[in-house]
Amino acid sequence: MIVRLLVAGVSALAGIMVLGGCWAEDEPQSGHKVSVDAVRQAATQFDPARCPIRLDLSAALRSVAVDRPAQLDSASAEVSKSEKPADDPVTAQQNGLPPLEAVAAAYVECDYRVGEDKLGIRLTATRAPAAVSLLAPQIARDAHLTLQDLHGFLDSPPGAGQVKVAGGTVAAGGVAADGGDVAVLVSSTVPELHDDTLSTFTAELINQVAF
Repeated sequence: MIVRLLVAGVSALAGIMVLGGCWAEDEPQSGHKVSVDAVRQAATQFDPARCPIRLDLSAALRSVAVDRPAQLDSASAEVSKSEKPADDPVTAQQNGLPPLEAVAAAYVECDYRVGEDKLGIRLTATRAPAAVSLLAPQIARDAHLTLQDLHGFLDSPPGAGQVKVAGGTVAAGGVAADGGDVAVLVSSTVPELHDDTLSTFTAELINQVAF
């Protein structure tokens, strides 16, 4: 789970990025937006036998010529008790408030198997502009990034409809959102899903995300 994965160095960096985050003024307009309220409700009521995110993984895999089924391995979710982010999320975390509470976030994690390979999908929805930053621990761990590399990755997080790949096997994408900020993270050990192919796959998932 996201809170348990935080370590001191990465947590501090993620906090810095939360502080520096801002709403993108040139964010592309889209008819498809994900409601932060809907994500929070789904995270509260989720069934561990099903991924709360409505996705057609078979179609997404076929879009990059992967003709193998994906089977759900596990699903989990967390949601903040507070509906409102802290006035100063960084100071709040330094004073002991969990990151999820500091930015009033919901977090969904769905792990799949494609044959013997693993495919992880995480989604964060925040009231503050911090959805990608909240995924910093997973990005650093799964892409094997140094703090310096992670800082560079988070300096310009992907906007709505955009995807950035780290380490060839991890992709983060922004999702057009209503009521906050939403991001998706895909981690893959599937041989066919890396670099440009992973980027294309993640972009397809972004277009599908629904609750």
